[in-house]
Amino acid sequence: MGLPCSMQSSYANMAKRASLTALENTENTAPLPKLPRPQDDSPKSPLNFSSPASLFESLISPMKPDEFFSEYWEKKPLLIQRDEPATSDFYSSLFKLSDLKRVAGKKVYYGKDVNLCKCRNGKKVVLPRHGRASYPHLLKDFGSGKATIQFHQPQRFNDDLWHIMEKLESFFGTLVGSNVYITPPDSQGLPAHYDDVEVFILQLEGEKRWKLYNPTVPLAREYAVESEDRIGTPTHEFTLKPGDFLYFPRGVIHHANTPAGSSHSTHVTISTYQNNSWADYFQDVFPGILFDSANDNIELRRGIPRRLLMQADASSVVDHLRTILLNLASRLETNKDIRSCGMIRDFMASRLPPFVNSSMSPVRNGNETTGKPVESPPKLDSIIKLHYQDHTAITVDHVPNISDSATELMVYVYHSLKNERETHMMGVSDDSRSVAGLRFPLSHRNALTLIWETNPVCVKDLPLENDSDKVNLAVSLWAEGLLMVFLPEA
Repeated sequence: MGLPCSMQSSYANMAKRASLTALENTENTAPLPKLPRPQDDSPKSPLNFSSPASLFESLISPMKPDEFFSEYWEKKPLLIQRDEPATSDFYSSLFKLSDLKRVAGKKVYYGKDVNLCKCRNGKKVVLPRHGRASYPHLLKDFGSGKATIQFHQPQRFNDDLWHIMEKLESFFGTLVGSNVYITPPDSQGLPAHYDDVEVFILQLEGEKRWKLYNPTVPLAREYAVESEDRIGTPTHEFTLKPGDFLYFPRGVIHHANTPAGSSHSTHVTISTYQNNSWADYFQDVFPGILFDSANDNIELRRGIPRRLLMQADASSVVDHLRTILLNLASRLETNKDIRSCGMIRDFMASRLPPFVNSSMSPVRNGNETTGKPVESPPKLDSIIKLHYQDHTAITVDHVPNISDSATELMVYVYHSLKNERETHMMGVSDDSRSVAGLRFPLSHRNALTLIWETNPVCVKDLPLENDSDKVNLAVSLWAEGLLMVFLPEA
């Protein structure tokens, strides 16, 4: 059933228009009318990179973020169809079929960087290609072989995509990945499936016909292909054109094909919120809660029943476990010191570094009222200001690999300034991935919090007992690239 998105706007005098449609079930819901975008006489870019929030707002414009998160996020799809040359031109610059020649010259490999796939009899078939992927071979399989080119993490090769993804990671506070799909005419690369990520689609070149189906597993935690006898009939059908935007939540079943008689289609899929649910967060913070509670509660330190681990049925301890969990919940009412450690480390170690290029000035935060930063290290009377705040995080954790670490807590400052764009989302193992940062005594926690929450601040005002500790803390953060230093006001 079609999803009409071309209803006339009452603003007939506006040259540019955007159609924004909530993808309700088309069998019983009328489409929303077009909403006009605010007119800009000479826009340099359709996206606003001034802040993470501004970037996201411009990405989903004319939808407002508050409405998006209250009505659509994790609930239902959203389609925005645009007739805006500036947007379609910018989208096409993110990745084109012709870009493969340049990218393939940077030594890309099958499997790691690129796959060739087809949908055959409701299943995904990956062509058995190995080694380095050359531009002529990619074009051959794409043209005569009718295979879809799936390019992994193109933000490694395109600065604009790097800029978009870096801002989105700061906006969502979790990893954001992407794939480019280039599909020849009259072809389909992937069967009907659902994903374990929130999906944002930007149509870059050509047209693609999409079908969406009701989830069989809402907010799915795993990727899965669904058979035709399980998905039923599509709830939504529509065609994306260059400049169009589509969002749908985890678990929404979908597939797409390039129409016959058209040119090839290129779109980028931007995805986020994988393993970022309450279940994942609880799994991360619960060990710390349990550890601290065991120090205060002797019942948690008592031994489990003899031979419990050898029993096939452990239901006899369910009531006792329920009592323990209720006690832990009660403890949170008075002790709200929650420590997220693993998720923060993984995010900071894996995310993109800050976007920089030769034409950019240093990134700053908030209103610039402190003048020009100086290059010298901070002193006691220096004014300091956090640098790259969106790329840093503070947490408290036990000291690893120390015999008495069970009783010692430290404050950790993690950041992504030293991360490598070239390895972003490329499956680097946890064993070989390290997170950049610093470690401070627990007594420095309030001073660090003040720096993070109060910009700017004078070094001498940091809540530490000794002036030397204040200066050492500021110098350590400055040497790591996390602080800007300003001269005190005359």
